[in-house]
Amino acid sequence: MNDKATKIYIKTSDENHETIFSGIKFNDFIECTPTPVKNILLLKSGYFGEKRKYNFELLEGQGDVKKLMSENIYHYGDFCFVDYSNPDSVREQTREQIAELLYLAHMNEPLKSPFWETLQNNFAYLSHDDGWYCKLYCRNQQDSASILINKLQNVIQKALCENTFFLPNDLIEKTKEVSKRGLLVKLDTSVQREKAAVVKLYEVGEYHNIDDLFNSIEQEKPPVFFEIKFSNN
Repeated sequence: MNDKATKIYIKTSDENHETIFSGIKFNDFIECTPTPVKNILLLKSGYFGEKRKYNFELLEGQGDVKKLMSENIYHYGDFCFVDYSNPDSVREQTREQIAELLYLAHMNEPLKSPFWETLQNNFAYLSHDDGWYCKLYCRNQQDSASILINKLQNVIQKALCENTFFLPNDLIEKTKEVSKRGLLVKLDTSVQREKAAVVKLYEVGEYHNIDDLFNSIEQEKPPVFFEIKFSNN
């Protein structure tokens, strides 16, 4: 699998509202999530904005979020945040809740819950090397599957130059089903002259170390369990 095709790994856990991603960047997340991110409380990053509270950088409104999207997120290394409903909700945080936020960022897992009623956050986003590894907590766990599906759809639309393209239901259902066990999606759009896209799905199991994932795939070469080609020719 050592090629230039787009590769996306996803492992979901509905019980913990947790998803492990590789191959999806911060900008993909913002563009593809069905639940819009309106405000961001940065827990760990190299970004310096105009608003701070409790030594956290705050991004308020779509304008601030778009500014962050123009940054080189990969350059930050660790990049962690939670969203929040409105500025007042940040000011209402107790010392204990602030400590929980710091624990989340530094331990890469929640002390209690990744969701706070005062913040009314829908997400807790914990990434390292933008696009390489991300642990995402979604209040609505269906959002994680939608992010993957929307990402695939966007890439294929671009490859086919087809704005009205939608993924077929059988591919959507396969991705949702197998992502619970650990799914690798290989998306090949390298043959641009043909305006074609080939999607291959592999069941690879659970990985938290992405280096181990790709080393294992190179050695074991898992079989394709689902493959589909799209073309507008």
